[in-house]
Amino acid sequence: MSHLSTIPPPAVARLQLVVNTGQRSEIFPMYDDSVVTIGRDSENTIRIDEASVSRRHLEVSTDLEGVVVVDLGSSNGTLLMRGGPGNEEEVGPGTAHRLPPHQRLPFRVGEALRVGPAVISLQQKSRSSQSQLSAKRGTDKAPILIDPEMKNAYDLAIRAAASEVSVLILGETGVGKEVMAETVHRRSRRADRPFLLLNCAALPESLLESELFGHEKGAFTGAHANKVGLLESTEGGTVFLDEIGELALGTQAKLLRVLEERTLLRVGGTKVRHISVRFITATNRDLAREARAGRFRSDLYYRISGLVVRIPPLRKRPSEIEPLARYFLGEFCRELGRSAPVLTPAALSTLRDYEWPGNVRELRNVMERAALIAGQDPVQVEHILLDPPPSFDEDDVEPDGPTQVITRPKDTAPGSGDDRQRLIAVLDECGGNQTRAAKLLGISRRTLINRIEQWQLPRPKKR
Repeated sequence: MSHLSTIPPPAVARLQLVVNTGQRSEIFPMYDDSVVTIGRDSENTIRIDEASVSRRHLEVSTDLEGVVVVDLGSSNGTLLMRGGPGNEEEVGPGTAHRLPPHQRLPFRVGEALRVGPAVISLQQKSRSSQSQLSAKRGTDKAPILIDPEMKNAYDLAIRAAASEVSVLILGETGVGKEVMAETVHRRSRRADRPFLLLNCAALPESLLESELFGHEKGAFTGAHANKVGLLESTEGGTVFLDEIGELALGTQAKLLRVLEERTLLRVGGTKVRHISVRFITATNRDLAREARAGRFRSDLYYRISGLVVRIPPLRKRPSEIEPLARYFLGEFCRELGRSAPVLTPAALSTLRDYEWPGNVRELRNVMERAALIAGQDPVQVEHILLDPPPSFDEDDVEPDGPTQVITRPKDTAPGSGDDRQRLIAVLDECGGNQTRAAKLLGISRRTLINRIEQWQLPRPKKR
């Protein structure tokens, strides 16, 4: 049966924004007359859910003169780096400056913006851009592996890379699941093909389905042209689905079909399309428990958990705190075109004594803030800005299906009155701020919202 198609190709973007949040890189195409808003609110085109980012932080748009950027009066400002990340050797003194608010300025290919913890670079769009994401943030280098449990986890992942087995990576938010997924891709036979990272919690169900599978012209309001989905565009490569536990049951069923049959159907389409991609998934949830409770399809769970790899939290591998801190400090300062400041013994002691509820991602943010505050002076204790750590309990998860026995922190999953009261108390303590409450609980904001809905709690209003 022929699968040739005569439908017109989708619109092509000449440029793209590559967003690197330190632990994740994502691509956003820039079409003619594009207007991309960036900020903390969910209505933005690019959402960066960090307290240092304003609700509507900045805007990037294209017009007849090219690409322009305007800071929308953000609280913490936007830094424009003329050399761009990944070109540190071209960045010299004076090449980075703060954007004046509400002023339209040109934004050129190769330049980058720092918005809170994120670096947003403008690049020429190319076929291989997705597979180059790891090089853009330096993860082509070997991860820092000192802790024995981390070494064992990576050894298992690397051995799995040589096969086509589905890998499920477990670990707390910010622990480094994305870096491990990219390592598996780079060590696999698909290393020269695209690597697609998709955060399942970042998109609503309707948009997620259209992005994953693509759609046909007229499939829904606003579908003005045929669109190739992300799975099709990653042909021959690797798809990493982060936070897969947040997928709606309907989308889970469609994803299961792709995994089992290696075919997909575009939204509004009638033609089955064959694809060849490898899937790696990750979550901070106990999917076996979620499956037993009916919140996650058991058949999908068994399909994705051919091999389970557990990444220990940063507080369980204290020997890696200092080398990671020095690495992040040096990396950030190179982007700014300056040498890294000295870390004082007192500052290092503070880092070692902290529980790191946000794990490696939090450590990166802390070191970047320290670099900005300290400047060229040595990093002192007062430059290390930390949040109060939440408490953690631990229990063993019984093996279920083709997985290894693993130990994970207890998730505040629905079903316990104590958990419900704890969530209410934390929301009250945070004045209804869901982002802060999620950080204190050690869960994602999307997970927090899911539990508010599952427990039928009123959505809190900030005081």
